[in-house]
Amino acid sequence: MTTLYTHAFRGALLMLLLATALSVPYAYGQEKTVSRSNTADTTLPVNGTPIVPESPIHGTVMPGAISVMDASPVKLLPYSSIDQLLQARISGVEVRNTTGEPGIPGLTIIRGTAIPLNGAKSSYYAQPLYVVDGVPLVMEHPYAFDIKQYDYTRPGPNINMAAAIDINNIESIEVLKDFGATAMYGPRGVNGVIRITTRKPQAGKQKVSINTYFGVTAKPFVHTINAAFERDFRLPFYNKYANAGQWAAFPRYLADSMQPAYYGPSNWDDTYYQNRMVQGVSAAINGGGPRSNFIFGLGEQHDPGIADKSGLNKYNVYFKLNIEPVKNMQVLTSISGTLMDRKNNHSLRDRFAEEEYLPSLTDPLPPNKDYLSKYITEYDRVVDKNKSNAIQASLSVNYNFIPHFTFTSLLAIDYNDQNRDYFIPGSINEGNSYISYYTGLNRRITVDNAIAYTNNFSAKHTISLKLGQSVQLDSRKYDYTKGYRGPSDFIKIIRAGDKVTPENNTYDARMVYSYKDYINFNLVSFYGSATYDFNNKLNLSMLLRSDGSSNINANGYTWFVSPTIAASYKLSEENFLRNSSTISRLLLRASWGREGRLFLDDNIGNGPYYTVDIGWSGNRNIAGYNGIPTLGLPFGKGYSGWGTRWPYTDQWNLGADLSLWHDKIAISGDIYSKTDKNGVIAVPVPSEYGFKQTNKNGMSVRNYGAELSIAATVSNGAFSWQPQLIMQTNQNKLLALPDNLSSITYGNRRLKVGKPIDRYWLLQNNGIYTKESDIPVKNGQPLSFNGIPFKVGDPKWEDMTGDNVINDDDRIMKGHINPAISGGFSNTFTYKQLSLNVVMAYSLGRQVINARMAGRFDFVNREGVDNINGVKELTFWQRVGDYSKYPMYNPWSYVNPYQADQTLFLEDASFAKLRSLTLSYSLTGMKWARKRSFTQCKVYATVNNLFTITRYSGADPELADFTGYDNGYGMPIPKTYTLGFTLEF
Repeated sequence: MTTLYTHAFRGALLMLLLATALSVPYAYGQEKTVSRSNTADTTLPVNGTPIVPESPIHGTVMPGAISVMDASPVKLLPYSSIDQLLQARISGVEVRNTTGEPGIPGLTIIRGTAIPLNGAKSSYYAQPLYVVDGVPLVMEHPYAFDIKQYDYTRPGPNINMAAAIDINNIESIEVLKDFGATAMYGPRGVNGVIRITTRKPQAGKQKVSINTYFGVTAKPFVHTINAAFERDFRLPFYNKYANAGQWAAFPRYLADSMQPAYYGPSNWDDTYYQNRMVQGVSAAINGGGPRSNFIFGLGEQHDPGIADKSGLNKYNVYFKLNIEPVKNMQVLTSISGTLMDRKNNHSLRDRFAEEEYLPSLTDPLPPNKDYLSKYITEYDRVVDKNKSNAIQASLSVNYNFIPHFTFTSLLAIDYNDQNRDYFIPGSINEGNSYISYYTGLNRRITVDNAIAYTNNFSAKHTISLKLGQSVQLDSRKYDYTKGYRGPSDFIKIIRAGDKVTPENNTYDARMVYSYKDYINFNLVSFYGSATYDFNNKLNLSMLLRSDGSSNINANGYTWFVSPTIAASYKLSEENFLRNSSTISRLLLRASWGREGRLFLDDNIGNGPYYTVDIGWSGNRNIAGYNGIPTLGLPFGKGYSGWGTRWPYTDQWNLGADLSLWHDKIAISGDIYSKTDKNGVIAVPVPSEYGFKQTNKNGMSVRNYGAELSIAATVSNGAFSWQPQLIMQTNQNKLLALPDNLSSITYGNRRLKVGKPIDRYWLLQNNGIYTKESDIPVKNGQPLSFNGIPFKVGDPKWEDMTGDNVINDDDRIMKGHINPAISGGFSNTFTYKQLSLNVVMAYSLGRQVINARMAGRFDFVNREGVDNINGVKELTFWQRVGDYSKYPMYNPWSYVNPYQADQTLFLEDASFAKLRSLTLSYSLTGMKWARKRSFTQCKVYATVNNLFTITRYSGADPELADFTGYDNGYGMPIPKTYTLGFTLEF
């Protein structure tokens, strides 16, 4: 099927390129076309503008904290997802990736998060809103996590829906950060807004643009090891601490040095990692007359992974038609579609988490590729198809029906679906075949209408008034079915309920489980705004809106009222600065606003609910038992009572934009404070209640910080240099918890009032007990860990309470998941037609738990156990880090000396990375290019992720999970080398 899609897109591209070729002679003999210039206000800071550009429906002139990025330079990079563009290029934005595998969702955070992150599911609640040409997109939903035992990857294809946005179709990207900028989107934009403007139809002579590139993702260097290294690593522990029984349990794959599969050459990386080809091509045609014009484009992109044959194939198509049926009326229709096909990794952990079945973990995969190939041959029989389709269609109308009045209307639909077919043959699964089908969809219908009045008085006073309403209708659903023990590895069809006979050979209904969920969510909004502008110098704005959510409809708390006020003052327009030779522009900005925070589903805001929650170890959620439906209270999710209120956020922002010496230096800075109030969090309750926890309002978190962007232009004749520095800092503090609690345990961390929510909760490690006399004794009793006395060879953990017992009360809050300072430093050097762009990313003051190293030393508790933590990937046969700096504890001790939750494994994860390097040469000025009226003709070469500077001992400081733990499961972020060209005429 993928091949069919590929051929179809390539055929369409070929037709478009043919049309391009035929259109070239049309330009002969015509007036020379001038290259399009950048139409942005060059007096504004490169990374910050004070005024929100008009959009078809959400137009506003409210001053706000906005960072604007020209997408033209990043189109030369082989990026497949919009979040990759933002890294190190936009202030106030932090992008986290847990893996370098293409197409996997990451986490984009704008100005911190009030959501304590305790896993992959919680990350969905912190994501910003994506808006494309005024249409708020619907992204993937986290509710499917509830049907799985492990919170590693989302059920289904697990494709980053932000990758559905066609990068080659983007004109500009704006990040809206304060409520002065985001208030127009209401509670949908409470986490910030990434607003994307795509290319618009243009009247005039037909224009054609082409961009294509190809290159390679490079195989990383890996320090491979075999069983000899692992045996030598473990033997000192055995020689020092093991008894006869523990020696007898020495792993058999390490015990026999004559086994070539484990003691032979360790060359598994030759099979696992590969140099892969990366390529992309896009083309668009644009033209029409003043009353009707269009743009049509196609794109194809292949972003391969360097490991495990993973990768993402993407196909885009879009069409826009702009017409003026009557005077003063503009009608813009737009439709775009994306198909994404992701090749999934062969991770054992992810596979077993999906199956919720663990085979024997006694012997890991061998590090020798000759023996490993037998497993790979069998694995080729695995079926793992991950596909997602996305369609956006919109119709917007702008009508100036009488002087000073404008009516705008938008009707849009955004739809995406996800499909995964997964089959594991019994030949690699202890004879127990596994099959699952997942299909899901997300649909959003948006209807916006507004009427605006604008009038100028005395050429100095401008008043703008707007009234509007919007309706957002969301529908989300999934169907998921899985089955075990098929009659044959050749049978991959489930017919649940059928009796298994030799004739039908389908799965036994007693081993087939089905899950489904369907959520409708409606948001109705009414808003009004008023703006006063004096002489293009002073701007005062106010917006008031009321939002009603179907997910919060208990006890009359359905509606939430949100006020926002904003002001800006262009100080450089005053007489004492107007003729200044130093200050070209100085604008001061301020805003304050309040916005509600939406619940993503109806499990909290609608009062008590019931769900299936009956199961057994390894399959905790079962829709039925032996064909009999079951229903129970949601013990695992906690109790939600009546009267849940809207959580909301208050935010103030102060900012300034300064340009010096005729715009040769541009500075933009902001300080802000965001206080989330009335947040809902699960609070533990006594077991007698029948629930582990109850969901309550009452959590309050404050995020506060500063952002700075400095850009400059230095030129000398044909040479110019444009440096830009982006800096941001964000701190957070927990202000309150429900029921006036001072602290609660939340996942693997502690939330304590007055402390940051992104701190680790760890035991303070002070070394090792090397002799009996060093172990503290109180009242004749030695120091103990949860009742277990410490012995020689155990870690020295600080007794913070002084009660001679080490337990959770002795854990300290230390380190930060979020960086203290982060940003980027970019430089663009230009000499005549030659240009070099270099982008560095940096992150300072962030700590990571090196759980990969903890797992390596904790071999006793992870060896051959019936537990997901006992899984050994192929990357187990790899040395990462310095083993010599860790004490030699007794790994058999019952105090679990190598647990990851201690300061021993907390490391500084600060880094600086060469994110991208682009060298380009413009051929536009050459005679043959001028003759063909090429407005742009450029060749370029790029390098991505060339090197990292860090003190972190793990593989990559970026590749920790969302809770800050580096478990070593993330694939490396690849180095990519590409060549390409762009053409426009």
